[in-house]
Amino acid sequence: MSSVEFDMTDRVRRLRGQTGYALLTTMIAAACLVPLAIFAAMYARLDFLVQHHTRAALETFTVAESGLEHALADLIADPRFDRLLAGPDRRLGTADDGDYPFAEPPPQFFPRAPFRYQVRVASTGPDAVEISARGFGTLNATRVVVAWVIRAPVPYLPAALSLTRPDAGLSLGAGFRVAGVEAGPSDAGVPAVAADGAAAAAALVARLPSASAGQLVGRGGSPSIVGLSSPSLDALAATAGRRADAQALGSEVHGALGDGVFISPSSLRLVDVSGSGVIIANGALELGGASSFAGVIVALGDVRLDLDGSAAIDGALLSGGTALSLRGTGHVAYDSAVIARIDSAFPGLLPRRARITGWREQPDAAL
Repeated sequence: MSSVEFDMTDRVRRLRGQTGYALLTTMIAAACLVPLAIFAAMYARLDFLVQHHTRAALETFTVAESGLEHALADLIADPRFDRLLAGPDRRLGTADDGDYPFAEPPPQFFPRAPFRYQVRVASTGPDAVEISARGFGTLNATRVVVAWVIRAPVPYLPAALSLTRPDAGLSLGAGFRVAGVEAGPSDAGVPAVAADGAAAAAALVARLPSASAGQLVGRGGSPSIVGLSSPSLDALAATAGRRADAQALGSEVHGALGDGVFISPSSLRLVDVSGSGVIIANGALELGGASSFAGVIVALGDVRLDLDGSAAIDGALLSGGTALSLRGTGHVAYDSAVIARIDSAFPGLLPRRARITGWREQPDAAL
């Protein structure tokens, strides 16, 4: 027998003597590794889902927070508490009550679909509301953030002179001044003139003669004209008209008025008048002679001061007309002490400012 034949015979003999232990060991090892592989795959899948849902939740929370920030920015621009529950149409008892009354809608680029937010207002007491912003996102995620807002004890009169018409014009004589309050370290100050929104303020600045800029002093530089929403003059006049202590005025008044709430049913002319309190003119207001008044004057129409007249108004003047011609001499000066006294003497008459006291994420965000 050759050596080659011997080697082949030996190999065959040794192969026949194998009992399959190697194959069995391999199969057992493979069987042990399968659960580990399944666990690893499941863990990776779970980690992916958790990360995916966590990202959706965070994105949705950001959307909800943005909705609340939008509402709070709107509230800073127009801090009237009484408007919050009336809805976008500004009338109580209608279908949109409870929707936040945004002056401007959210920008088209944010939030982008499928993300969106909804802002609601709910009363929690006679002088408190909750503003809730609910964010909606992917994977049916929802998040809610809530701000608490109270009716502040301080009246809301945005400026020394408030113009509620966006197209209102202002003419000042060389000797007439409108003064707000310069910004200080503890407050933002009060503008001389509050126009109905930023666009109206910009238009009024553009129309104002450059020589008149220095006659409007207060918050916002020179001229001190700021876009701020004013209280509803119709609502203020209606509130004053329901007061039992309101005193009726004729179409023309001379001399001392005293102190009180004075209401004219139509246009009103004041000549050499002095007094304090609140004057409501349900029409145009004309001032002649030398007049002085400490308090709040509301004219639903135009306001005119005679060219040879003088007027000293300490408190605030609000106009709903399109023309304010203050060609004589004198001033309109914002006076917080006078306004505080009027508010104390005639409670419930002046509109209130809304004050934000805090916010939190609502734990239950179920639909």
